[in-house]
Amino acid sequence: MSPPAENPRPAAYRPGRIALTAIAVLAAMALGLVAGSWQWNRYETRSDAVDAQAAAKGKPIADLEAIVAPGALGPGDAEWRTATVTGVLDPTSVVELRGRSVDNTASLQYLAWVHTQSGRTVLVNLGWQPRSGATAPTLPPGEVTVTGIVRAFEEDNGKPGTRVTPVQMNGIDGEVVQAYLMATSTCGANGCVEGLEPAPIPSLSLGPHLSYALQWWLLTAVAAPLGVWLTRRDALHERERAAVAASPQSQPPPPKRSKKRRLTDEEIEDAL
Repeated sequence: MSPPAENPRPAAYRPGRIALTAIAVLAAMALGLVAGSWQWNRYETRSDAVDAQAAAKGKPIADLEAIVAPGALGPGDAEWRTATVTGVLDPTSVVELRGRSVDNTASLQYLAWVHTQSGRTVLVNLGWQPRSGATAPTLPPGEVTVTGIVRAFEEDNGKPGTRVTPVQMNGIDGEVVQAYLMATSTCGANGCVEGLEPAPIPSLSLGPHLSYALQWWLLTAVAAPLGVWLTRRDALHERERAAVAASPQSQPPPPKRSKKRRLTDEEIEDAL
């Protein structure tokens, strides 16, 4: 049998361990790239919305049908502007919007269609009231003018009554304007919608998305150096343990032989 190698390769440098380390490093880098890009996209979306909301404050009140043209895919630059629309509220289209709180109060918000003389249909958030003791609003008959903030439709989640989207509404008549109004007032010759408070306009902020993106990209940058450092550290520790085990000082000392005590004369006489 051949004698063992004096300096065997540490387990950390064996091909299997190196392959596992490489896989872990590549997975960490891929995760950092994907998650960082997602957070960056969220940051850009928030930043654009903050800029659009700030820019809209200085613009005059506009006609919704004029600033959201037929065939448009969304409100575009018109989002967050104050606009008006004139038409007839459809009482059969009223839908309760659930699962939202206002000032930490569980609320019910009410959505309805406004049918305009041009044949287009506009979705309106009429306002909210506390969920406890809520009663459906009475809509004034005849033509009304709705003034409110232009917003883009929300993405449908398949749960009726939880998103502001035409998909969760009924009573569509004519082309739907691809934006909705968060009403601040809804009035006509026969009165106003009463008993509801305007739904609060979201206060936008950039949030932590930029810092999160930088953190994920930092993980991508340090993953490979960290993998190399951990591998070398494990190999160094293994070699130190092997050196300690091979050192003569680490071997237990041989047991000491006990010296025989010489018997006294009295003990010899007693033994006889």
